Amino acid sequence: MMENKDENKPVKKVDGRKNNGGHSTKGRAGRPPKITEKKLRNFAVSAIKKAYGSEEKMWLEVAKQAKESFPHMKMLLEFTYGKPKEQKEVNVKTDINIPIVNFLEERTIDITPEEDKDEPSTTE
Repeated sequence: MMENKDENKPVKKVDGRKNNGGHSTKGRAGRPPKITEKKLRNFAVSAIKKAYGSEEKMWLEVAKQAKESFPHMKMLLEFTYGKPKEQKEVNVKTDINIPIVNFLEERTIDITPEEDKDEPSTTE
């Protein structure tokens, strides 16, 4: 048992979960921080300005190349109008063949054996 130096304080139990490695992805999972996204955007904008002079000139160059190149046209349209939503055609067959059973109607079932039905009675 643990010795208690101060008699008035209760003895704390050691938490066995502390070093079990259960939080190995803490801080690394999920969406990256906004500050990282802002830094990347600033780097991209400064690179565009160095290469083309301004963002507008870069988009003009993309538009010129879009006349001859489908990937450039696709990029220009996606940035301008957004990506189109993917539509899937779903074909559902609704024709179902289910037998109808009527439990309310009384029907008599003939349980006479086949032999007795065909042969006339010999007792006459």
